[in-house]
Parts: sequence; structure tokens; C-alpha cells
Amino acid sequence: MDVIDPGIAQQIVAEYARLLERQTEWPASLDDLIKSAIYAACRALVSNGQLTDELREFLETAYVSLADYVGADLSRLMLDYQRAGADFAGDARRAREKTTTDAWRTITDSSQLAGEIARSIAEEAELLRAEFQSFAVVSPSPGNDASSDVFPKQHDEL
Repeated sequence: MDVIDPGIAQQIVAEYARLLERQTEWPASLDDLIKSAIYAACRALVSNGQLTDELREFLETAYVSLADYVGADLSRLMLDYQRAGADFAGDARRAREKTTTDAWRTITDSSQLAGEIARSIAEEAELLRAEFQSFAVVSPSPGNDASSDVFPKQHDEL
């Protein structure tokens, strides 16, 4: 994966932050670009001695938040599951009567998959956190700036 120029990286990270605020979906192919941008921005800040605790926390949150973005199909399934749960909880009938509803069928049909998706998101978030922490604390070697830094080996599979 190519490392992005720190100036361009900053622009990408800023746009990603705006997307996070709006909870906008985007194609999965952007994940690598966003990861590279956060990496480049972080390395540039580290090499210049400008990575404050506040900036580090912001960049880490942005990096880890990539785990929350799933494909459109999974997103739709999770939304349907959430709506069914709300419909079921809001139904004032007795429990026995509610088990014949569409909401109950949706919950029972998709609860295992919804749980697996949530577990997968949590695992991915932990991997991203560890990944971020591995490059956020390591200073570039002397004579190396962030723009010529090599993307860490563990990022090759991104």
C-alpha cells in the first residue's frame, strides 16, 4: 500500500471525519485509502513531534471506527433487525400474541446472524485499535519523514 502525501492525507482524514459525523455509507474500497491517510497523517505528526494526546485520540477513534462500516446488505439486515426489535418491544399485546408477528419472525430468523455481525465488528475494532497503536507510537527512523516511511508490514493485507 502506498503512503499518501501528508497534506493530502490531512484532507482525506478531515473528509472522513465529516462522513463519520453524518454516518454516511461508502464503498468498502475507501477503507484502504482512509487507513493510508490516517497512517500518513499520524506518521507526519509523530515525525514532527506534533502528535498531541488529543490528536492521537481523534485519529485512533477515526481508525477504529472503520470497523463500524459494513456492506449495504449487512447494514440493511442490522437495520431490519433493530426495527423488528423496536416493533416487538412497542407492541402492547401479551408475549404469546406477539410471537405471531412479523417482528418476532424477523428477530428469531436473524438473531444469530446479527450477533455474529456484531461480534465480527467488535473483533475488527480491536484489530484496528492494535494496528493503530503499533504505528502511532513508533517514531520514524532518523532521516526518514512520514512521506517516505514504509507502510508497516501488518498493513500489507489491508
